[in-house]
Amino acid sequence: MNDVVAHKGKVVSVSDTCVFVQIERNSACLGCKNKSSCQIMDSKNQIISVKTDKASAYFPDEDVRVLIRTSLGLKAVLYAYILPLVFLLTAFLAVRQFTSSEVVQVLVAFVPVVAYYFILYKVRDRLEKTFRFYVEKDNFSKIKN
Repeated sequence: MNDVVAHKGKVVSVSDTCVFVQIERNSACLGCKNKSSCQIMDSKNQIISVKTDKASAYFPDEDVRVLIRTSLGLKAVLYAYILPLVFLLTAFLAVRQFTSSEVVQVLVAFVPVVAYYFILYKVRDRLEKTFRFYVEKDNFSKIKN
């Protein structure tokens, strides 16, 4: 897997199908080319749940690597930021043709954005299958952020 971003972490807890890993931020994150789009940089104590069939192989306080494919970054930006912005601007410009009230224009422009995020919420299970984290036991000398 050459197209992955890997983070060192420690297993916090384990369930039947899920491993909960606390990601460790370190100085290597500061030089990472993906740090601007990495959500892990936003929090010091980020705990990630990783669904896996091999959850029983992991134990609390065990060192692991959490991996995610880099190709999913652009897709996440598209879903989270670009599409809602397009919906907002399109609705705003469309409503502007029918009313001169700026308050009405702005309020109506937010309707498709709210509907979009509601739809994303409803299909979150399908999105979780696409945006998957992977966990593996490994030595950490191979990680290159």
